[in-house]
Amino acid sequence: MTMDGVTLHKIVEELSSLTGAKIEKIQQPASDEIVLRLHTLSGKKQLVLSANASDCRIHLTDMKRDNPKTAPNFCMFLRKYIGNGRIEGFSQCGMDRVVSISISAKDEMGVVVWYDLVVEIMSKHSNIMLLNVDGKIMESLKHVSFDVSRVRQVLPGMKYSFPPSEKLDPLTADISDMARRLMESPVSHAVCDSLQGISHQTAEDILQKKYSGKAPQFTNEAEARSLASFIAEYLKQNLAFSRPCLQKNGAGLPVFYSVVPYAAYSEAGRIYYKTMNEAVDGYYALRREISAMNAGKNKLLSAIKKNRARISKKLKIQNETLASAQNIEKYRIYGELITANIYAIKRGMKSAELLNYYTNEPVVVPLDEKLSPSANATKYFKRVGKLKNALIVAKKQSVLYSDELKYLDDLEYCTNSAATPEDLEEVRLDLEKYGYLPAGHQDKVKRSDPLSSPYQFTSSDGFSILAGRNSRGNDALTMRVAGKDDLWFHGRNIPGSHVILFTKGKQPSETAIFEAATIAATLSKAKSSGKTDIDYAPRSHVWKANGARPGMVLYDGHTTITVKPDPELTERLRSGI
Repeated sequence: MTMDGVTLHKIVEELSSLTGAKIEKIQQPASDEIVLRLHTLSGKKQLVLSANASDCRIHLTDMKRDNPKTAPNFCMFLRKYIGNGRIEGFSQCGMDRVVSISISAKDEMGVVVWYDLVVEIMSKHSNIMLLNVDGKIMESLKHVSFDVSRVRQVLPGMKYSFPPSEKLDPLTADISDMARRLMESPVSHAVCDSLQGISHQTAEDILQKKYSGKAPQFTNEAEARSLASFIAEYLKQNLAFSRPCLQKNGAGLPVFYSVVPYAAYSEAGRIYYKTMNEAVDGYYALRREISAMNAGKNKLLSAIKKNRARISKKLKIQNETLASAQNIEKYRIYGELITANIYAIKRGMKSAELLNYYTNEPVVVPLDEKLSPSANATKYFKRVGKLKNALIVAKKQSVLYSDELKYLDDLEYCTNSAATPEDLEEVRLDLEKYGYLPAGHQDKVKRSDPLSSPYQFTSSDGFSILAGRNSRGNDALTMRVAGKDDLWFHGRNIPGSHVILFTKGKQPSETAIFEAATIAATLSKAKSSGKTDIDYAPRSHVWKANGARPGMVLYDGHTTITVKPDPELTERLRSGI
């Protein structure tokens, strides 16, 4: 998202505490991002300046970034002039998205020289520039020539000028001037179009809190003055008594950060921070974490898909062999009929019509004209023997390949449902262990990593319920943690978590059984479908076959209950609500 002027105002206010900080290192981890590593009275800090079109911003960060071995030219230029400098202050151009960092540094002669490091946060027009004491551009991250923009050029040697703007500063503008500007366009657009630093989301919150619904169209200046006064007070109050936060959507993805909570969004998806800098950094840290998780998932899913295709191809071959078993009896009869009629068949015949004494019907038996009658019979008998042997192997291999595909389905579910990097790591280790993924450097280390803890739930009437997070966790929960009288739940013929209802020697209630089944449905591949069948049985009726892979079990003596996945109920039971 793009940082608006309101957020930037609070950021700059907080950054004023960095005045006097020494610049220890300047880095450029990305083509459009600069990081100033600072030494302050309160410890070491990192200030990120980003001119990325979609993520332009300035804020303190705790995130560590990899840097190129060779620093880019702009980074080297900054190091030359302000690499040993001190921060002298921060200023914002009104409520616009332009920040100037005043820096003092000694030149080669030891003389103190003043510079301004200007950060323009303006989507695709974002830029970072170093100005000398006369306000001339010494260098910029992006050069903007006349060919690129006829309105405003940014080139070394040019006098710096702020980006042109006809918008009013809502913190200093006269209420009457604001009112007149607000009347120039529909209210839904006027707040953003007329005033500096107010994003569409902030404008929506202003109108929501002012009108509690759809904003009316102004009919007179008094109505516009009322909104102008409300905006001025809204900004002053919220900047003075801010509650920095980031907002997540229903899927847990970060949507935006703001100085105060927005009325139109749920409290449930909100995370509060002590400072605006922490809120912005939290937003991007969460985005990076999710991006890394998605990249990790995609890598594992790609390996699973590749291996599924390979094994499916092998299974198809075995199934074709099984299908050819119907020829065993036919070839055996051909061999017997040739033997019984061996004197009626001559070498060179391509086929012979013989009486099938099993059905009393004539049958045409294909022959190899190059072979003698006895050799043709032997050929059919050998074919029968080969098919029988192949059938034995095919039956065994077919079961193994089918089990492998089920296991890959289980790993696919575990990958898609992974909530933490640790969850993904366990899937990766399983893929490596069984040869589905090339082993990494950890392959040489004895595998002693701890299992991730199972999900914990409490039924409405107090029964404890646990659910495995992945294949290995399912194994541990079912085979080592659960008692023989506890109840085991799992979706019928679908990948998902093993769920254990702990009875503690009591008869579990129908409510507890229903809720445990609902959890099993929700934590399965059927979580987005309608009703699904869940099998449950005493743990004593669940066992593993020899050589079975993690999470793969057999069971009998089960009962089937049909339930509907319910994420809300599952979350309530998990939270103990």
